[in-house]
Amino acid sequence: MKRFNWRLIGSMVLCLAMIPLTGCEQIIQSAGGVVKSEFDALQAEHEALQTEHATLVDENTSLKGEIETAEADLADLRAEYDSLKAEYEALQSFREELVTELNEIKRVYPPRYFNDRYELEDWVAEAVPEVGKYIDIWRQHLELQKMALADGYIWSVSLDRDAKFISVVIAGDSVYWVWNDGYTEWVGSK
Repeated sequence: MKRFNWRLIGSMVLCLAMIPLTGCEQIIQSAGGVVKSEFDALQAEHEALQTEHATLVDENTSLKGEIETAEADLADLRAEYDSLKAEYEALQSFREELVTELNEIKRVYPPRYFNDRYELEDWVAEAVPEVGKYIDIWRQHLELQKMALADGYIWSVSLDRDAKFISVVIAGDSVYWVWNDGYTEWVGSK
């Protein structure tokens, strides 16, 4: 009986010990289910992150290629800019030359009459020594005419009453005869 009691007590202890273990097993099973579902969720998240990582690596490679292309385009644009800048500076220089030439043309074109007798006499005083090298009087008058036109003045060459060559010039409101030696004579007014 003692043995039986011990068996009974042992069976009871065992049964009593099984009750909490059964509950633990259910807890472990439910905890295992939670852990498994969390593991599955983490594994799915890991796979999603790996896919995203692969996408980002591809995108990074693509962006590096775009950067290299953009840098090459930038280098081409800088070279083109430098070329255009040099061309612009050459055109600016050419423009300045044209403006200078145009101002010179405007200074003498259209030809005009002398403003007054003093302007005429001053101009003749400078011009006559230069034409004195010609022996022929006709040639001297033609050179005076050529120089006057180059300076923007109207200058006519004609014959006077005695069939001698003479320059006829208008200064202000008056007409003057100019001889090859630089002498000016008033002929009349407008």
